[in-house]
Amino acid sequence: MTAPLLLGIGFHDRPSPRRPIWLAHGLAGDGLVDLAGFEQAADLAQFESLLSAAGPWLGACDFPLGLARELVVERAWPLRWEKLVAALGRLGRAALEEHLRDFCAARPRGRRFALRATERIAGTGPAMGRVGTRHALRFQAGAPRLLSAGVTIPGVLPGDGRRVALEANPALVAETVTRGSWRSGVRSGRGDVRELERERLVDALERGQLAPGVRLRIAAADRAAVIAEDRGGRLAALLCLAQAEWARHQDNWGVPAHVDALEGWIVAADLPPMAAAP
Repeated sequence: MTAPLLLGIGFHDRPSPRRPIWLAHGLAGDGLVDLAGFEQAADLAQFESLLSAAGPWLGACDFPLGLARELVVERAWPLRWEKLVAALGRLGRAALEEHLRDFCAARPRGRRFALRATERIAGTGPAMGRVGTRHALRFQAGAPRLLSAGVTIPGVLPGDGRRVALEANPALVAETVTRGSWRSGVRSGRGDVRELERERLVDALERGQLAPGVRLRIAAADRAAVIAEDRGGRLAALLCLAQAEWARHQDNWGVPAHVDALEGWIVAADLPPMAAAP
């Protein structure tokens, strides 16, 4: 079978021309992915249209594809993924934020947030969000686009098997190389510290240090654009692209057979971190 087009999706829940959703297109070879270029969506409708492109493609998305069952049950939301997505869409952004605040306020200190099983394994933050984060809002914005586009989400949503979407986590991959921030450049006497972090991550992607058996080949102009972009959207898309290529070689795209369909699964959540060379 011909290798599918790979997509890495650097998501934003309120995209605009100034802060678009970035899609990195990759052409898979034998352990090497050629970056074919970037595409952007300035609004969610355009993003949904891009998801409707004919397959085969395998995409890794930088937003949660599920919520903690504990949260969903306590809030009396629908227990079927498709109905949950529709219900949260009707709920609206402000109302969802209020639900999350109420949920946390009623819980004891140390257990304020509900974690998905995949988050416990990966050691990442909760999809329902922390103060000042938008994880659940990203689910609310992104999941309906996947549902409307008719894609398959392994373990969660049956759909067009030639268009497969997975949940990625760029920070999970990036932490192999650095725990420093690589988004929104901060100027200092040493220059742009976060730009240096982005350069380190691009170097690691090209050397194959972030995901086993995965190495990216990036044209000089694209490399420069990724490193220069303060918001980190292009780099997030590249990190997702690497996760998509890793998943391509796994059974069921790396998703366990009995995953909770409400919660979903993060690509490579149970993979031990690679030791990057100095």
